[in-house]
Amino acid sequence: MGNRYGGLKQPEGIGPNGETVLDYSIYDAVQAGFRRIIFVISRFFEEEFKEKIASKYQHLVDIEYVYQEVELVDAAKRNPKRTHLWGSAQAVLMGEGVMDEPFGVINAVNFYHRESFQILYDHLQELRADENKHVLVSYRLGNVVPESGGANRGICEVDAEGKLLSVIDRPGVERISGHPMYLNELNQWVQLDEDACVSMNMWGFSPAIFSALRRDFAAFIDRSGQDLKAFFTIPDFINGLIAKGEGEVFAYDTPAVWMGVVSPDDKIQTILKINELIRKGHYPARLFPGGDLDEF
Repeated sequence: MGNRYGGLKQPEGIGPNGETVLDYSIYDAVQAGFRRIIFVISRFFEEEFKEKIASKYQHLVDIEYVYQEVELVDAAKRNPKRTHLWGSAQAVLMGEGVMDEPFGVINAVNFYHRESFQILYDHLQELRADENKHVLVSYRLGNVVPESGGANRGICEVDAEGKLLSVIDRPGVERISGHPMYLNELNQWVQLDEDACVSMNMWGFSPAIFSALRRDFAAFIDRSGQDLKAFFTIPDFINGLIAKGEGEVFAYDTPAVWMGVVSPDDKIQTILKINELIRKGHYPARLFPGGDLDEF
């Protein structure tokens, strides 16, 4: 569910035949080599999602569903007024029962581009299921600032070996006089580096991640289950994992330019860019015409 956008964002058509951002992600993922898709959804819109989204490519890849619900947390440990889901890290945790090999994680409303999926797929081949080594496909800040308004961006600190040290959330990043900037806690504009490493929540995890996810989510609920504004996010979880020395995350740069549907205004710009990519031959006019994977 989109808190800012309102309603279910995934079915918003941005392609010439109603294709969604998620459709393009599935297309790019299959082209890169992925053959299994696990959707983390709410039962609230399960039937709509299956009918409008997954039915288009269920003949191409193996599809499974897991469900993220507020009610999965014991009622005694959560605020009874809670309606928002618990966050992206808990969404990943929902896949524990169906994932036993290295896997990628994306948001359904970010347009990541083909080269990013190829980077993710290639580096997943290097991960072992029993090691706490993981992957972040990192974007350059100048390539991920929305054209309309501001957006939160996870600015990454990476060492000389490419290891992720932390992800710091900077709220409301936007262009001011041509430069990416954000308002700090003193209400002052702070300029950021155009080439700063940014997380757009495109991760590659070993299944060894699940034991720490399960433990840290339980601790999060004990600590913040009554807080309506608390969320268990992937960056927060990863920051804790790194700080405790319980895992390593290697950041791999992508030159791709992000597109997404953060707000309704973004949709117009995304449609124009998709049409340009189709004109240049990056995508067919119709992504999923039917048939088997060989034809695709």
